[in-house]
Amino acid sequence: MRPRFLIVLSVAVLVVFGLLFWPRPAKQPVASSPVQETQLPVQPANKQEDNKPVITATSGNNLTNPVLVDKTVVVSNQTTDTRELRMKQMTEELNVPVRFYGMVIDQNSNAISGVRVKLGVRHSVYAIPNSLEAAKYAALSTEELQKILNPTTEVISDSNGRFQWTDSNVAGDIVGVGSITKDGYEAEPGQYSCRAGDGNYDNPVVFKMWSTNVHEQLITGEKSFEIQPDGKPHVIDLTTGTMAETGDGDLKVWIRYTNQVSQGQLYDWSAGIEVINGGLLEEPHGTVMYVAPTDGYIPSFGLQQQIKGGQSGEIGDRSFYLMLKNGQEYGKMNINLYAPYGYLHPGLIRLSYAINPSGSRILR
Repeated sequence: MRPRFLIVLSVAVLVVFGLLFWPRPAKQPVASSPVQETQLPVQPANKQEDNKPVITATSGNNLTNPVLVDKTVVVSNQTTDTRELRMKQMTEELNVPVRFYGMVIDQNSNAISGVRVKLGVRHSVYAIPNSLEAAKYAALSTEELQKILNPTTEVISDSNGRFQWTDSNVAGDIVGVGSITKDGYEAEPGQYSCRAGDGNYDNPVVFKMWSTNVHEQLITGEKSFEIQPDGKPHVIDLTTGTMAETGDGDLKVWIRYTNQVSQGQLYDWSAGIEVINGGLLEEPHGTVMYVAPTDGYIPSFGLQQQIKGGQSGEIGDRSFYLMLKNGQEYGKMNINLYAPYGYLHPGLIRLSYAINPSGSRILR
């Protein structure tokens, strides 16, 4: 037994010796450097921490609420890194001198003089955190800051309906229209902003106003109809605001989708709208639709897709001009077709419309 014991003991001693004297990587000396107490860390762009302001682009067409900055600021003389300088350069390159040309016309394309147009331009600024520039902006009052970030002006259209804003001392990227006013007229909605360099004298940006006396007697309605999604057309009469399976009317509407579905399985889904003795012309949803076009109409609209069982299919909110009764009437509508619609309706039509029965294309 003793020889075996000696062998074991020898092995143990070798292991301990190896652990104690096995080579280890040498530690590198730490180089010392003086601490500059005046240096502060550079904050990431577009981030405000510890009350250090960063001014970026102002809100687009808001002519009354400029961007505000915190007035508590820590100023540093540190060298700005390349990234901050690049951010500042990219932001300020958005600004171009304002050279904006416009023209105001009425519903018949006649020039309107004496129209007051309030304009403002969005001026983009990037103040590097902890810089003297940031401190300067933070010290400004709300009114002083607005003059820098949202310069404004008011111009009046001349006898040709023209106006302009050209000022080499004012720069920005977007011109916002605060208001367009004249007694006896109202501005057509949707005319809010343009680029600061848009238009020229020969090709101005056109703004339309309508005489307050121009209002047509329209047939309007807002309806919801339940429909079976079996592909069978249903007839909608826009004059009476009713829907039936047969008979005369203005539109034929249908949805095809089976009610016998399994959860998660793909099924074919389709829907269509056909104008009886007329046509439709789609416009982007939300477009101001005051005058129906003279041409460009097609007989029908259709959509085919696949949906999973348990989901609802729809064509989405869509807007169309309507030519009815072989061009004797014009109108407009917003429509969506669903199937199924919740647990209560196998299919549903939602529709709002305005029809001018006089034959005029004016829809207001």
